[in-house]
Amino acid sequence: MSEPARRGRPRHPETDERILTAAADLLRENGPTGVTFEAVASRSGVARTTIYRRFDTRRELVAAVTGRLVDRPLPPAELPLEGKVRWTLDQITKLFEEGLGRGALAALIADTDPDFTASLSASLARRLEDLRAQVQGDVDDGLVAAGVDPAAVVSLLVGAHLGEVLRTGGLHRGWDAGVIQLITRALQPD
Repeated sequence: MSEPARRGRPRHPETDERILTAAADLLRENGPTGVTFEAVASRSGVARTTIYRRFDTRRELVAAVTGRLVDRPLPPAELPLEGKVRWTLDQITKLFEEGLGRGALAALIADTDPDFTASLSASLARRLEDLRAQVQGDVDDGLVAAGVDPAAVVSLLVGAHLGEVLRTGGLHRGWDAGVIQLITRALQPD
């Protein structure tokens, strides 16, 4: 059974892009509380009524933005183990530093915006499960040491970034070299 035709003008993908780009910029610059219909309308130049036609609630808008930001590639299967660790840590860093921003991370940790926390947690859980499954596949294929807990590997990679930010207040050049070496050594098959 097909869905009934929607009334009104057809949607333009470039309008969706403007809305989501503006929302992502606001999230990165001001944290999740900066993502409001009014602020997105002002930043994007798209009328609030148009935004409301696409997203019934702020929660839906925030979910669309977090889902988009978290949708990062997995490491290519052909990379060697160290390359996969480096690739993954790089994607995590890009997500936290360039995608979400520190204000969003602080809001996540403090749970100051329940809609944002729920949306980001759900999006991250799905993506990190994909990564966990890829690590499990590498364990099954003998590319990673037998007995390695793939969920623990994922937690270590995510935690490495957060730990460095908490420990030093930022990411200094080359901060990840020791992490990559340590995790790669721990994952090497015998």
